[in-house]
Amino acid sequence: MPCISLITDGIDGITGGPIRVAYLLGKSIIEMGFNVNVVAPYVSKEVEKDLEYVGIKVRDLGLRPPLSGQSGHFLIWLMNGIRGLINYRDDCLTINLSFELPIPATIFYAQGYVGDLLRDLSREFPIHYRLGYYLATPLIIAADSTYHRALSRSKYVIANSRYSAEAVISRNVRVWGGVINPPVNTDFFKPVPNPPTQDYVLTYVGKETQFNVLRAMANAGGIRIVAFGSKVPPWLPRWFVRHRNIDYRGRVSDEELVKLYANAKFTVFPFIHEPFGYVPVESMACGTPVLTYGRQGPGGETVINNETGWLVDNPGGEFVRLAVKLWEGNYDNLMRARARERAMAFSVPRVVNEWLSVVKELFHDNAEG
Repeated sequence: MPCISLITDGIDGITGGPIRVAYLLGKSIIEMGFNVNVVAPYVSKEVEKDLEYVGIKVRDLGLRPPLSGQSGHFLIWLMNGIRGLINYRDDCLTINLSFELPIPATIFYAQGYVGDLLRDLSREFPIHYRLGYYLATPLIIAADSTYHRALSRSKYVIANSRYSAEAVISRNVRVWGGVINPPVNTDFFKPVPNPPTQDYVLTYVGKETQFNVLRAMANAGGIRIVAFGSKVPPWLPRWFVRHRNIDYRGRVSDEELVKLYANAKFTVFPFIHEPFGYVPVESMACGTPVLTYGRQGPGGETVINNETGWLVDNPGGEFVRLAVKLWEGNYDNLMRARARERAMAFSVPRVVNEWLSVVKELFHDNAEG
């Protein structure tokens, strides 16, 4: 029986990052009659049971880091990148969805470069983190180079966004399969049945957040901001959790998150670096338009200016002025319907079908060869 190995990052949960694609794609491929393996640096026992329940075989490489959370994932990426390419082979067609395992594959799913992310984040790091970044730069360059070698030695490359594709092409590698965006569960993320309250503006906070923009918003025009996000950086400003106009919820359940998205007047996403961006798509799926930047993933891939949200170029005054204007005024309520319609382009069935078309084509080519 033909088989596919899906290479992913260390697995702590079933819904985040590359494992989201691996889980959804794996289930669908099994239904086509294929065997599916998931190969990961480590897999939590609970998730291993979930994967095996749907028929996905787990290959845990035993590379669990000494640190947890994002620090642990970064450490795996860095250490494996310094060591060089990983020589992993099996008899299956392989799809590498991972940042952490530099393994050349049949298909490599390009999702941006960690070095590019850290370069952009470093511009807003506190001084001591910035110093650490500069000292670690040679190691970061080496790890990024290893990741790129794994990508360039793969047979085919598919990108998660046009921005990621351009990053690959600028490094002289062809993106054979074009772009397949990550999926969003639009059956779960959807508008609430009652009219939205629209009495706050929603934002996500994480390592890529521009906190100075949120501070300017909170200080201007009396905007009430509700913020969520459990993957907050160590440099989360103290003022952020104390500001009278900011209600920081931290980690919220998926059910609560849907309600927060759906009832917000609009969502703001002031980011430093974002090749794709789940937050704008999840917000639009819940019928709430998004204010963000006209660049990288959100500006070039997901949000349509003045139809499903608003795109600005200036990360300072222009963003804040528009946020105040939208908060104090109104916008065409049809934008909420158009936002939902736009999000359906990233629905699970549509994205999985794109992947299945690629997989079928590869197996067909192999059979003819």
